[in-house]
Amino acid sequence: MKKVDSDLKKIVMETIKTYDVDSELLIGNYDTFSRDDLLKEVSDESEIGKEIMEIQSNFLKDLVSGKIYNLINQ
Repeated sequence: MKKVDSDLKKIVMETIKTYDVDSELLIGNYDTFSRDDLLKEVSDESEIGKEIMEIQSNFLKDLVSGKIYNLINQ
């Protein structure tokens, strides 16, 4: 992924802040991350942080384009 878009980073950080404090996510071949771990990874723009931002970006694009709704209504 190229240079991190600061607006996307802010959106992703705010989205992660809505996660339950006690929730944990298993991400790919990495590990289990708490909400605070995810916030740190995105804030630090680490490899996993950039991947999280890319995933969120793709999700938002699919949401805006209507792709998500088409999948749900199949």
